[in-house]
Amino acid sequence: MRAGTSTLGSAPRLLVLGATSMRMQSFVTWKAMGLHVTLVDGHSTSRYEPLADEFWPYDVRDTCADIDALTRLARQADGITTLADDSQYVVSVLAETASLPSIGTGPAAAARSKSLQRKLYDSAGLATVAWREVTSAGDLDAFYAQRSGPAVLKPVDASGGLGALAIDSPEDARLKLGVVLAMSPTRTAIIEDRLSGLEVCVEAVVSDGKIVFVSVTEADHLDGPGFVCSSGKFGAHNLDKSAAAEATRLAGALGLRDGLIHAEYKVDGDRWTILESSLRPGGAFVPEMTARTTGVNLYEIQARLALGDCVTAADVQTQEPTAPHAQAQYLIAEGTVGRFVPPAEVMAGLPDVHEIGQQALPGQKLRVPMSDGGRAGYALGWGEDRDRLDEQLQTAADRLCNGMGLNRVLDANQSAPKGI
Repeated sequence: MRAGTSTLGSAPRLLVLGATSMRMQSFVTWKAMGLHVTLVDGHSTSRYEPLADEFWPYDVRDTCADIDALTRLARQADGITTLADDSQYVVSVLAETASLPSIGTGPAAAARSKSLQRKLYDSAGLATVAWREVTSAGDLDAFYAQRSGPAVLKPVDASGGLGALAIDSPEDARLKLGVVLAMSPTRTAIIEDRLSGLEVCVEAVVSDGKIVFVSVTEADHLDGPGFVCSSGKFGAHNLDKSAAAEATRLAGALGLRDGLIHAEYKVDGDRWTILESSLRPGGAFVPEMTARTTGVNLYEIQARLALGDCVTAADVQTQEPTAPHAQAQYLIAEGTVGRFVPPAEVMAGLPDVHEIGQQALPGQKLRVPMSDGGRAGYALGWGEDRDRLDEQLQTAADRLCNGMGLNRVLDANQSAPKGI
């Protein structure tokens, strides 16, 4: 169903189950599309009630959703979607119950389980890391009986780096297992080989079984015990053609015919090793920065697919790109926040820096975070020159850090001194 038509009135009704942090632009986009947005979210710490036309505080998580209440709302909607990892499966179930467009319960189940994903990757012949599902220390012993070297231990059903820990030895894995299992709703983890090198995130639009859009983000991470994204770099480069081929193979492995893919890879020459994937727009300003460099609004595409629209390569771009390069630079810092820093104070003399966000409040005490949720702030920018853009964003992050009275963390064992 295309935007502008509805069985329940003049405005198509989009039901949104769950919305995580940094998703404000999605609601701005959907309002501009003329949609009636019903948000249901009883759990997320980020709140968007004022941006929706209608709000219900029901639990929408896959493991404990209020199915009866959500079914009633789904039967009144023209489309249903989510901005949260832990609602992907319940959205697909409700969509099928209400005869609405859906990614399908099979792909949705894979999106919620890192172990199921890996089984599908292996069956499809995708390049993957060695891995094993873990529910006890015996599973760790079985993994290490056939290999050695650095590994990653992570909950099978968490997101945003929550509970994902770097592992250096079998003894280290045993020590950290209890913490990782506690972060999993199903008390299940996976352990897998840890790869070094270039990591990228791929955003792909799948319509009628075909990849109609793809973009690549280069992701940098804090060198620490956890996995915290420190920056995302967007823009044209020579990886897009390979990314489209990999996205096609991934969509086939997951059985996805219509939807969005967010996938993480390690790239070594021509070898793309899949790490994990999800079937929603990437978070942490991925849609906003993608729109800046490509003119494609992933939130608009998300709504169109949820409403049953046919998305083609010819109509996926709806605006002109702003600049060839864009970047999100995140502030990872420790200490006690002294004050709110006015954005103008940070951006002065930095023409490519366009947005500053302070995520930690005055009086809040920060330590080196273990996941993305512990970052202190961010700087967003776009421009003509990639190196100049990065230099300006680094300066902005330093200024924000110093203004907040914090020490910027460069890796797990080193902080930049104040006044840098």
